[in-house]
Amino acid sequence: MQDRVARRIWTASGKLSAYIQIASLKRLFSQNWIAISTATACLALLVTMIATSPSRLCYDEVVYQLEQVQTVRKVGWRTTLTSPNEISVGPLYAAIQLSLSPLTGLQAPAIRWVNLVCFVAVLLIIAREDQAPLFKAAVSATTLLAVPFLWPAVGMALTEIPALLFFTIFIFFFLKLINSGVTLSVETFAWSIAAGLCLGVAILGRQTYLVAIPVVVAMVFWLPGKWPVVLICFVTALAVCGWLFLLWGGLAPPSWYYRNSPSPFSLTNGMLSLSYAAAATLFLNPQWMKPRRLTAWIGCCIVGIAFACFGRDYANPPARSLLIRALGDRTGLLIGFVIGCALAIFGAIWAWNTFATAWQARQNPRQVFLLLTLVALVLTPVKITHQFSSRYVVGLLGVLFLAVGAPRELRGAWAARMLAGSLVGAAILWTYFADTTLR
Repeated sequence: MQDRVARRIWTASGKLSAYIQIASLKRLFSQNWIAISTATACLALLVTMIATSPSRLCYDEVVYQLEQVQTVRKVGWRTTLTSPNEISVGPLYAAIQLSLSPLTGLQAPAIRWVNLVCFVAVLLIIAREDQAPLFKAAVSATTLLAVPFLWPAVGMALTEIPALLFFTIFIFFFLKLINSGVTLSVETFAWSIAAGLCLGVAILGRQTYLVAIPVVVAMVFWLPGKWPVVLICFVTALAVCGWLFLLWGGLAPPSWYYRNSPSPFSLTNGMLSLSYAAAATLFLNPQWMKPRRLTAWIGCCIVGIAFACFGRDYANPPARSLLIRALGDRTGLLIGFVIGCALAIFGAIWAWNTFATAWQARQNPRQVFLLLTLVALVLTPVKITHQFSSRYVVGLLGVLFLAVGAPRELRGAWAARMLAGSLVGAAILWTYFADTTLR
């Protein structure tokens, strides 16, 4: 009799627990249905575009697949990395594509799924670092999809996203190291080694991440009690990636220096990088761009207009191919120039607000690390003088998201930014898929 009563009580409590869980899920969905629906729609749009993308290689996929991946299969790594070709990046992309070749067959569109998987991993890592509940943090992390120029890097089999994944993991582990209350322990040493490994691998994907190494060294001043683990991170990163630069005898393959005669620096590329970082911030967290003083706003407008007039290339505006396809050459270039001027103003405002925030947070090691890393990556194109591409800015989006703060109000305004940015991004990606003249 007692056993029967106990079983009934156990069954009733189980049903009650299930009802409570279902009710909490319903309440969670009802409170966040706008955010969930928007994030799902944007992800579904990206997945659909990749699934229906051409079976031919598009844009720089031709270079990376034919001149790196296929060459490695024929002649090996050393010959590929030092032979004269158009490749100026390390072996990470080719290594990942070759390791997954049994699944992809190294054929489009299958090779494009690799970047999507890497991007989803980036979102999950960023969500894990957020202080909000995991579900809300994961939805908030999808705000990255609102950045239009991210879409080509994710939707095509290009080199930026695999490197971004490892760099984001590096950020995650180094923040663990910073936030650890223990000065030195087995745990902090493990985080240091893991951070160094991931930073080194990221550099093997894109050399722009080399600028994070001086930032790691500089963190000794904010983490004086943890200087041994910071040093281990530094040494580990160099050990992982240093061999490549010894093989090349520089920061790029020897053939790259033969083809290009770069000038010492390019202020124009620096301005463009600031502009694109500001544009991404407007989609991620517009509050970061809010002018804090009227005089600063006026000064930034003057500086931005001056940079735009003297530094912008009229024939190469943002989203050039999309604007020309939609509006024609003359109107498209004119509208693109106006957009570029506006972005230059926002770039000046972004630079001022970033400096002000860094000064206020100068005693906070976490914020100092994020902002120093962010500024170093934003300034990197100043030294990449032979050209500028929005893809250079894609590599800093993870740390930008953490630095400017995740959006908390996932409602109407956020949904509007998500949908607008995603639609523009999808249109830009479509121009690459549709244009058979792009190599």
